[in-house]
Amino acid sequence: MLEINKGVGKPVELMGIKGTYLLLVIGIVIGSLVLALILYGFNVNTYLITFLVLGLTFGGLWYCLQMSVKYGIHGVAKKEASRNQPSAILITSAKPFAQLRRETKRKNASKSPADSRR
Repeated sequence: MLEINKGVGKPVELMGIKGTYLLLVIGIVIGSLVLALILYGFNVNTYLITFLVLGLTFGGLWYCLQMSVKYGIHGVAKKEASRNQPSAILITSAKPFAQLRRETKRKNASKSPADSRR
């Protein structure tokens, strides 16, 4: 008997390219077709268009496949998140720390039983 939900929970895969890399590959292929149409509209040499578009398409596919192997399924999101993190947090004033200190003193003071008897 066949299982109905055989692939539930598994990432989408096509020819070794998994997950979000598949969307990148689709974007590369569509972008290369649009580039070919634009270059053809400007009467660029057909052989030049062919070699340029095929080179960019296969280069992009190779790059996506290599990233898929290197970083895994969620690698694009991880790489983007690490790129958006600051390298250092610079604090030029002590005001936020003083404010935090005042807030924690107020909270601790209201909880102590010795202060409530006074």
